[in-house]
Amino acid sequence: MMKKTIIFSALTILLIACGSKNENKVSVHTRIDQYEDSIQQWGGGSGTKADISSFANDYINTLLEAYEEEPENPKNPEYLDRVHMWYSTIGNTPDALKWALVVEEKYPKYPNRQMVLESIASLYDNGITPRDSVKVREYYTKVLKEFPTMPESKKQDITDRLKYNNLTMQEYMRVQGEEVTELP
Repeated sequence: MMKKTIIFSALTILLIACGSKNENKVSVHTRIDQYEDSIQQWGGGSGTKADISSFANDYINTLLEAYEEEPENPKNPEYLDRVHMWYSTIGNTPDALKWALVVEEKYPKYPNRQMVLESIASLYDNGITPRDSVKVREYYTKVLKEFPTMPESKKQDITDRLKYNNLTMQEYMRVQGEEVTELP
């Protein structure tokens, strides 16, 4: 575990150094590939919150640079989805929601649209204060409508959440726990 932390830290420093000194020499897409390689090598291992946050912010800035540099690049929906997910990972819910909404609005044919819609619903449900139950219903309903062939268990989870949409996530989890303990 310590080895992964050291590797992650070293790669982060290397990428930051390469990114800042060679921005004119190394294309933004090459830098994105370097970040992707670092993520694969890291494998979700440990690291300090500061290391992860620093890495995430540098990676996010590189993805946004690519998006701004080439507005018509076919990889942009994927890049912006990654921006949304990394903001979510570091707990920046407003920016996560902002970029998820951009993906949802600008790229209606994005292959991971279902996941993006579910993430938007979840962010409105459990990330934004005050909670927006109208938006929660809107986005979960959109998921059910646009993806009718999703697994039945997923449909049931969403339907159950909509049934108790008046409850906060914490209240809903409590109700779910009570229902489980009441089963025969």
